[in-house]
Amino acid sequence: MNNPMPNFKNMIPGMPQIPQIQMPSLHGQVSNGGGTFGNLLGEMLTKVNDTMGKSDRLSEEAVTTGKVNLHEVMIAMAEEEVALGLTTQVAGKFISTIEKLTQMQV
Repeated sequence: MNNPMPNFKNMIPGMPQIPQIQMPSLHGQVSNGGGTFGNLLGEMLTKVNDTMGKSDRLSEEAVTTGKVNLHEVMIAMAEEEVALGLTTQVAGKFISTIEKLTQMQV
C-alpha cells in the first residue's frame, strides 16, 4: 500500500513518453532587485517566441518534405496556442496592475 496509484505507462506497450514542462526557478531572483524581473520576463517571451517558431518550422517541413508527422505539427500548434494565450493573460494582468498603481493616491 505504499504506492496506491498504478504506473499506467507500463500497462500499455508502445505508449510514448509525455514530455514534462520545465518551470524556471525563482529562488534568489525575487529579492535581488536590479532588473531580474525584466530578465525573467525577457526569457519567458523568448521561449514563447521559440515555441511559435517551432510550430511554423514543423508546418513548413511537413508540407515541403513530408518527414514530419501531422500529430507533431498539431501538438506544436496547440503548444503555441497555449503559450500565446498565457502570454496575453499575463500581459493583461500586468497592464491592469499598472493602471491600478497609477490611480492610487499616495
